[in-house]
Amino acid sequence: MSRAPVHFILHVPKCAGTTVERHFASALGEGFLIAPRWESVWRNVLGNRYPYTPADPALAGVHVVSGHSLSRSLGRAFAGRRVEASVLLRDPIGYHLSLYNYRWGWHRAGKAPRPPEFARWYGVQRRNPIARFLLSRYFEQGVPALYRLSSAGRLAYLEARLAGFLFVGGHDRAAEMIGGISRRLGVGETVESRNVTAVKVVTAEGLGADWQARILADNALDAVLHARWRDRGWRGEVDQDGGAPLPALPHYDHARLLWADTASAVAKKLVG
Repeated sequence: MSRAPVHFILHVPKCAGTTVERHFASALGEGFLIAPRWESVWRNVLGNRYPYTPADPALAGVHVVSGHSLSRSLGRAFAGRRVEASVLLRDPIGYHLSLYNYRWGWHRAGKAPRPPEFARWYGVQRRNPIARFLLSRYFEQGVPALYRLSSAGRLAYLEARLAGFLFVGGHDRAAEMIGGISRRLGVGETVESRNVTAVKVVTAEGLGADWQARILADNALDAVLHARWRDRGWRGEVDQDGGAPLPALPHYDHARLLWADTASAVAKKLVG
């Protein structure tokens, strides 16, 4: 059985995950796996996880795992193999614009209803969606665990764990990450961008400075996370801020976070 490391590459939405997945699917064939989804009504409550995952000898030939449903407990299926995790992040403005334009692309392809205007659509989105995605999907923080963490607590939690990742960087460093992992695996390094958001209905310039400032303020945790980690790259290459103190974020906003997520879930049902 292989004892080579298995690479877990987190697919955060709108962070070049499609480029990552298509590259390794092509380069590795059956050596690439899209993480299965835990099909349970408890998934969005308890947190995304693999609660009963034994070692699986059939996965000996898998070298890269990705997908929106990937969580750390899947590592148990690769008994005796070290998990090397990597992730790409994005700034809040770029994330929300990409997601909104992606929805428009689906509408124009006849696969989804027409999205509302940007202001109305943005008004029902969860705040700090990237940090929340990492916490609830990969790190399996459900209810009540997720809401025991304040904004400051969420940043500290993620900082401590990202420090052990093989690669962390901005989504614009996808080719660098893919190439480096490909070299480790001895497969082709040529990367073809797979941007699935070709339609640009709204741009940062079109939003203007006031809207950009609002998005950054609303999503301060994601903004801090991206600013601190976009240039880190490979583990050990950059001293992560040399032990600099974390930026100030609220320490006692647990109830506000719970209320905001609940309100967003209800509003999405009404706005779409």
